Amino acid sequence: MAIDLQKINIKFYLAEKAVLSPKEAFRIFSQWIPLTTDEILIDVADYQHVARGPKTVLVGHGANYTYDNSDGRYGLLYGSKIGTQGSNAARLRAAFAASLKACVRLQQAEDAATKPHFVGSEAVITINDRLHAANSEATLAQIRADLESVLDELYAGAPTQIEREGDARQRFTVRVRAEGNFEMVDLLANLSASDARTVV
Repeated sequence: MAIDLQKINIKFYLAEKAVLSPKEAFRIFSQWIPLTTDEILIDVADYQHVARGPKTVLVGHGANYTYDNSDGRYGLLYGSKIGTQGSNAARLRAAFAASLKACVRLQQAEDAATKPHFVGSEAVITINDRLHAANSEATLAQIRADLESVLDELYAGAPTQIEREGDARQRFTVRVRAEGNFEMVDLLANLSASDARTVV
């Protein structure tokens, strides 16, 4: 039975010397709520007391955006919350696009005390749905072709590596690494260009 990918999470990391404070992320996320017109953003939650985990969560109707260091590295974690239509490739592409859009927006925050900068060559993809996507090689085998097709668009054909992480007790997670240096705005443009050519 084919996997129905939903609840896709994508995390891009900040460069070590370009890390915001959780307080700064809270302030910037709060500014997005009244200014965002293409989705419903509701509130910002503060979890700065958590040693390793979500630090600041921008809660939306369809997705959450989290300033996160659950794995010991700061980054922006996008998490879709509601069901989406289309092929698995289309859903992965949409999740990457939403994640990249938020990363670009954060990088372009004019009043940030520290100028955030993301590392485009590495991303972590997690499926927040153990029922439909067990953390196994079988799951990776089923989605590999769709994921590779999206990564080929995202990185404009640059070589990529996909590595599954964790065990069966954890959510399905893969780490993606691409060869080269990539700016977030260029990655977003790559996906936008592919969408203009093909409708999946």
